[in-house]
Amino acid sequence: MMPPHWTPLVHEAGLASYCLGAGLASMRKANFAEPKHYYGAFFEYTIGLERVMKLALIVDHCVEHGAFPSNEKYAQKYGHRLTDLIAAISGLHNKLDSSARVWEIPSGPIAEAAISILSDFARGSRYYNINVLTGKEPTADPVALWFTEVGMPLLETRRRTPDVRWARLVDNEAGDRAQIRFTDATGAPLTSFEDLARMTRDSEFVAKESTFLCAKIARYTIATLCARAEQADHNLALPYFEEFFYALLIEDSKLKNRKTFML
Repeated sequence: MMPPHWTPLVHEAGLASYCLGAGLASMRKANFAEPKHYYGAFFEYTIGLERVMKLALIVDHCVEHGAFPSNEKYAQKYGHRLTDLIAAISGLHNKLDSSARVWEIPSGPIAEAAISILSDFARGSRYYNINVLTGKEPTADPVALWFTEVGMPLLETRRRTPDVRWARLVDNEAGDRAQIRFTDATGAPLTSFEDLARMTRDSEFVAKESTFLCAKIARYTIATLCARAEQADHNLALPYFEEFFYALLIEDSKLKNRKTFML
């Protein structure tokens, strides 16, 4: 007979896995013309990431004390502050044996900007559009902010800039017979076929690299949860968490090329 904590642990791990998978899949499809994919990605991904990290904190308590926390606010004290939760997970990571530290969290200015934007989204900027519509002082548009502080720096790491000179020929042929009325991910106008071609290429690159970055952040937190659970007393009968997240617990070369993450 399974202990009473088994079902909620399994359900929570499954929910976290689902949200992470949906969020990453949506981010991989994100582009300047359909910002809904970015909003959906941020929404699902931040929920999944937060739940994985709070599961890890609960498991850490089990390892330290041999029992689940009795304080209902144990994992809730962080709220939706992903930056603080990631700092706490880093503390758990340091408790692991060196052999269990398979992956490290991405570091550097781009990763820091991504984590900050995601944390702000989880805490309130997810209501950006509602705030604009209801007259509340809005924060920055999270999609525009992502492309400015994460996407553009990622573009600078690109080995080769795509050649879109062919689109200039289309503009010349079309002349005044065609009007382009699009905006890029930051809200800036796109007024030519050349602009559209360049933004399409840029958007695809940013989507792929953003997904890879967020997948690595998730993989780090998941791996910490799984390794910490292995340190718990067997009498606690914790689930084998790897089975919920195996789509993310893979090496970089395979992780970067994934477009779907659902189990």
